[in-house]
Amino acid sequence: MEIQEKYHGESTIVDLVGKLDASTTPVVEARIIKMIQEGKKYLILDFGKVTYLASSGLRMLLLVVRQIQKLEGSLVLCTLTPTMLDTLEVTGFLPYFKLASSTEEALKLSLD
Repeated sequence: MEIQEKYHGESTIVDLVGKLDASTTPVVEARIIKMIQEGKKYLILDFGKVTYLASSGLRMLLLVVRQIQKLEGSLVLCTLTPTMLDTLEVTGFLPYFKLASSTEEALKLSLD
């Protein structure tokens, strides 16, 4: 899993590349939690290059959104595949997240 950070004003775009599974999720989670602890509370997670999302990744997303909500920030998930969207819907997790089809749309949503 590759993680790249980009900054756009108050928002941080986190590009994820690879599989988000049991072996990679702890690294991603630690990195994102560190960002939140550093005061980055407007996060955009770009899933455009994620090839697999396991249940461990879903758990991590719930943990992250709860941490950000405590800071009155926002988490936007963007460029999710139809399979990932279905997974979020079936698990009942969809209402917890702001969703965007592009990073441009996500940037607008992140500060709302």
